Amino acid sequence: MKVRHTLLPVGAAIALTIVLTWPIAAQFGSAARLDTGDGRYSIWNVAWVAHALTTDPARLYDANIFYPNERTLAYSEANIFAGAIAVPVWLVTKNPIAATNWAILCAFVLSFVSMFALVRRLSGSVAAASAAAIWFAFCPFVFSHIPHIQLLMTFGLPLILLRLHAFVDAPSIRTAIWLGAVMALQGIACGYYGIAGGLLAGLGVAWFGLFDGRWRRWQYWALGLAAAAVALALILPFYAPYADLREAGFGRSLEDARIHSVRWRSYLASPRLFDAWLLEIIDYRWREILFPGLLPIAFAVFLGVRGLARRAPVGAGRGVLGFYAVVGLFGVWVSLGPDGGLYTLLYRLLPFFDMTRAPSRFGLLVTLSFAILGGFGFAAFQRAFRGRARAVVVAGVLLIIAARSSPWGLRLTEQAPMPLAYARLAPMPRATVVAFPYWTGPVNRHRHTEYMLASTSNWKPLVNGYSDYIPPDLFADKSRLAMFPAIESWQPLRDRNVRYVLIHWNLYPAERRNQVVRQTRSLTSYLRPVVDSSDVSLYEVVAWPEGIN
Repeated sequence: MKVRHTLLPVGAAIALTIVLTWPIAAQFGSAARLDTGDGRYSIWNVAWVAHALTTDPARLYDANIFYPNERTLAYSEANIFAGAIAVPVWLVTKNPIAATNWAILCAFVLSFVSMFALVRRLSGSVAAASAAAIWFAFCPFVFSHIPHIQLLMTFGLPLILLRLHAFVDAPSIRTAIWLGAVMALQGIACGYYGIAGGLLAGLGVAWFGLFDGRWRRWQYWALGLAAAAVALALILPFYAPYADLREAGFGRSLEDARIHSVRWRSYLASPRLFDAWLLEIIDYRWREILFPGLLPIAFAVFLGVRGLARRAPVGAGRGVLGFYAVVGLFGVWVSLGPDGGLYTLLYRLLPFFDMTRAPSRFGLLVTLSFAILGGFGFAAFQRAFRGRARAVVVAGVLLIIAARSSPWGLRLTEQAPMPLAYARLAPMPRATVVAFPYWTGPVNRHRHTEYMLASTSNWKPLVNGYSDYIPPDLFADKSRLAMFPAIESWQPLRDRNVRYVLIHWNLYPAERRNQVVRQTRSLTSYLRPVVDSSDVSLYEVVAWPEGIN
């Protein structure tokens, strides 16, 4: 019986994920969100972590970008969990797109299963748990962030809440360790959700401690602190590079956070056809897509009305329902950013909180709240309509939920064939690589991710890079590097001991391309052609111009 109860939701999660994320499964190793810098960065990121974990785990954070800087993986979200679950596919295929698509599919399945387990425990209803799992795992926010692998790792939030309830029901060293462990796991999977999950756990321990009268027992609070200590002990080794980066001066200002804060329109924005009519109400203006969905809202309202009418029980105590209502309000408040006040307080009090810049992402807690309360409402709906029509109604509603849970057909881009220059570069001796054009402007800087993605074919040290943080040495030299092959650009190359030069002719504007061609042909004493192609050429540095030390 227990095996069946486990296999059924996992099977349903897999089936729904394949259908609702189509055509990822059909184009598993050939297509992805290659049309965005963030999408390409995520693919490179997942592939790097999988590669590092299977070759030299001790150098996990020493990614191959921004050479010769070290610990460059910490310049943005490390995505260690996503890379770890991609390891089996990476080992078999060495295909970064297949590895990332596997991580994406796993993220949806894990989110469904964890939310199912939470609501099944709280409500006792398989149908309600299924509904809540679909609403949460396949919510509009997640589908709007397919290029951001870390923001798909929502599974940890229901898992934290599941362990929170186990802790509250039976406070012990064992349940405290489990709660701390899943908080750390969520932090490794996504920094934003790790912070959100820690705040939820703290809020829950305080809420149920006061609501159930446990606040009088010092052991309860001591065990709660023990859970926090376990989480910190497990996650600190992964966050040590970020501490070094923070000491170097990297951080986010409150003004940065204000730019990425939520306005009310975001909570009515959705990419789904079923909800598209709401976009006219908000005049197609929003900063984030955070609409929780019509059905979870409707069933949450049904739950509230039924509870106020004091009719049949709704499947949970008032303490539990009140907690999840507070979770939704808490999410709205934090997502408002500095103007809401609470974000500013957390910014000043919590370590590492000042490295976040998008309060809007805490709006996912609103979707979480509605999914759970809507699940309770669905359970109450089941009990309210007993009889022969019950199965038909439940099945019909679940079908509607599934059919309307995502925009049909994700927009994917087929990967272009690997240029010959990269194929020739792969077996050559390990040495530093630089690719041109060298992008410097805020509009086109993300195009370095094209070189990063191509570097997964060889993993050689790369001068280029794209991340939230630009190391000072490359920031200082970016203008000279952008002038290549002018003589001014050669000193930064010599400083980094560059041996291989890739020139993407197809990325230059026509006039600039002709100029670079002429200049490059005049430098044959220093650059030996390895692959001379009209799209991407590979050169080896064989000497340095006079005056370059």
